[in-house]
Amino acid sequence: MKLLPAGLSGRLKNVICDVLPLAVLILGLFICCASCSSLKAGRSREAAEAPEAVAGVEARTLMEALTRQNASLKSFKGLGKAKVRQKGRLKIDERVAWIGSEGNKLSIALMISGFPAVKITSDGKWFYYYEAGQGKPIYKKIPATKASLKHIISIPIQAADIIDLLAGRVPLRGYDSLALYKLDSGRGYILALKKWWWGIVEKIHLDETKREVRSVEYYNRIGSLIYRARFEEMQMVNGYRVPARLGISNGDDTDFQLDVYRYATDVPVTASMFVLKPPN
Repeated sequence: MKLLPAGLSGRLKNVICDVLPLAVLILGLFICCASCSSLKAGRSREAAEAPEAVAGVEARTLMEALTRQNASLKSFKGLGKAKVRQKGRLKIDERVAWIGSEGNKLSIALMISGFPAVKITSDGKWFYYYEAGQGKPIYKKIPATKASLKHIISIPIQAADIIDLLAGRVPLRGYDSLALYKLDSGRGYILALKKWWWGIVEKIHLDETKREVRSVEYYNRIGSLIYRARFEEMQMVNGYRVPARLGISNGDDTDFQLDVYRYATDVPVTASMFVLKPPN
């Protein structure tokens, strides 16, 4: 091996001794700055994620409150006026009476000239339909899971949803996640229920206090509106907050409105109230 001259070797040793402490200092400062930058970035991410985390907790709290709403209301009945408009034209303007009970039990009678011309009942398992006509009466019995009131009000709403709405409750769909949004107008919030393979299945519109539900919307798999229900006016009956005026629309050309004249809670019911036998 060829060695450096003695004089050059000494000078190189002196240079290394002079530069090494400075290099160590620079390296230390670089590591310190990198650590501070990483810590600052971490704190920034935490700050950015905090509002979303808080919103998630609040969304779950709101959902829990909705599941408890009028949960102890087991049975009810009422009398009112039903109106159905299609493309702005009034199609139905008649009195209606109803009885609802736990177990998805429902009985509705549409009065025409004081006579129950149309009867709809559901015992939770079967859906019954009876319509008195000038000729032979129409009678149908189908599984409750396949039934809706589309034939009556031209809106595909199931009996179970009608029961919840009449009881002052929000029909809730299954979901994988929740999201809470503040409206751009600042006049309320939207609680969205989502499924990972579906998207948004339900939107619940809340007032500025997040305590009152204004309306609720339901969507199909392609994101189109199925129907929208509006709690237009509410009233207190025996400690329960129930509808005084209820609106339902398909978002297109049909709108149903129910004005409630009488409402009674915790009424006695029997199984026969929710079953319609075939006409003789």
